[in-house]
Amino acid sequence: MRNVASGQQLFEHSRILVLASLFFLFGAIIAFRLFQLQVVQHHAYASLASASQEVYRDLFPERGSMYVRDGSSLFPVVTNREFYQVYAEPNKIQNVSSVIDAIVPVLGLTDEEWHALVPKLSVPDDPYEPIKSKVSKENVDRLSELAIPGIGFAPETYRYYPDKSLGGHIFGFLGVRNDEKVGQYGLEGYFNQQLAGTTGEARSFKDALGALITVVPRSIREAQDGDDLVLTIDRQIQFQACAKLKQFFDSYQAESGTVIIMHPKTGAILAMCSLPDFDPEHYSQVENINVFNNPATFQAYEPGSVFKTLTMAAALDREKITPETTYEDTGELKVGQYTIRNFDLQAYGTQTMTQALAKSLNLGAMHAAEQIGRVSFERYIKAFGFGERTGIELDSESPGNISNLSKPGDIFYLTGSYGYSITATPIQLAAAYAAIANNGLLIKPHVVAERIDQNGNKYPTEQETIRQVISRKTATILTGMLTEVVESSYDKKARVPGYYMAAKTGTARIPSGGGYSNETVHTIVGYGPVTNPEFVILVKIDKIKNGPVYASDSVGPLFSQIAKFLVSYLELPPDY
Repeated sequence: MRNVASGQQLFEHSRILVLASLFFLFGAIIAFRLFQLQVVQHHAYASLASASQEVYRDLFPERGSMYVRDGSSLFPVVTNREFYQVYAEPNKIQNVSSVIDAIVPVLGLTDEEWHALVPKLSVPDDPYEPIKSKVSKENVDRLSELAIPGIGFAPETYRYYPDKSLGGHIFGFLGVRNDEKVGQYGLEGYFNQQLAGTTGEARSFKDALGALITVVPRSIREAQDGDDLVLTIDRQIQFQACAKLKQFFDSYQAESGTVIIMHPKTGAILAMCSLPDFDPEHYSQVENINVFNNPATFQAYEPGSVFKTLTMAAALDREKITPETTYEDTGELKVGQYTIRNFDLQAYGTQTMTQALAKSLNLGAMHAAEQIGRVSFERYIKAFGFGERTGIELDSESPGNISNLSKPGDIFYLTGSYGYSITATPIQLAAAYAAIANNGLLIKPHVVAERIDQNGNKYPTEQETIRQVISRKTATILTGMLTEVVESSYDKKARVPGYYMAAKTGTARIPSGGGYSNETVHTIVGYGPVTNPEFVILVKIDKIKNGPVYASDSVGPLFSQIAKFLVSYLELPPDY
């Protein structure tokens, strides 16, 4: 009996151990699962709970506007305009044909558009189908009066351009990237973050039945509107410069054209436009996206003879030449296996440096470059800002390419002396000539005068001095030489009666297939009045089909017309 009792007790004890083990295992599983839910997967389940109990709504900021100067006031060139998107809720539509009959005349839908709507509106469980964007308030009011079941509308903001003639390359556009509106190209791209502002958020709570709980306080983080930009662009100067460029561009049947007007002492861009242009409000209609790139800042090219001015600047500054320094112009010069000639294949005999600049002689520029050598020449060209971006506040700027100047062969820097074998952008050339006009001091160009935040705080653009490139004396001497170029040489069509201008033209052949084609780029860069320069003008026109052969005859007169307007508009006193 005692053995039986002892066996039974052992059995009971074993069963208790098994049950305890099971309870412990079960408890461990529960604890592990709770750890997973509360710690490992906390964020996911909190989000699910929040989604069922909380209501979120993004609060969108208003994108900043852009303004230009128009006399003493500001004129909006890029701003916002509210339109509406009309949409359908097919699951609420009972008679598709009657709905279409009602909305077609109000929205002005084409036959193709409304035919495409029929199958979309005929899906009984479809909760949403967009119908048309950018609908005016007037048309939305008409739809609202009709009270059509299943037709709704929501406000949407679009960029609006009150004056389309001012040019899209400066502004850029507000496009769509990854389902978000993002500024692209120009100022919209460069200042996208500042213009966009910061999205806010409103949070409310709802009960189990989905009704909002009004006794629980709502959480609101206000949206921060974007900053406004006040540009350095003068509306009247921009309009006149762009209109005159288009006149010559159309007359010459050119492929492209650019004009830049810059204040040499401050670096402020007073005007900038290029052709062909695009309408930023309808950017999606552009077939070739390369049109979006601003030629003034993006298109690097071999500038030709306008570069001879910078070669003379370097040699004058090193005191290796003077305006009266002579050389013997034989019409050609052998450099290794290459033979370099003047543009007209002529020899001119004994010539001064001023004559070489006035007659645009390649051999004259090469003689000046030889006096200082490759290393010194490259150092000056870099000091003028070539080979690096100017830093102007426009998206997609090119640095150009002067890498050939570092190569040991003389042919590279000697051809570079007259603007070949290197590339530069129009804005780099304008800034370099501005340095000469500004007593040798290089100033960073800028197109934004100030930024204004939503609280009215103003952040003006500080004038940025880059470096002293050449001495004041060199700049004065070179200005005299360039004035002589305008007054008595090929470039006298750039003259302005009563005022002295300093300028240089360049007719550069375009590289093609390892050589050069017969197509050309015509450029003029200059400034005035020389006694107290108030503007730098660059004009560039590419591939003229119906016009003069040389830049002196094509862009020289355009420079003159723009300069005449400027001295009158700015009320500058005449020199004589």
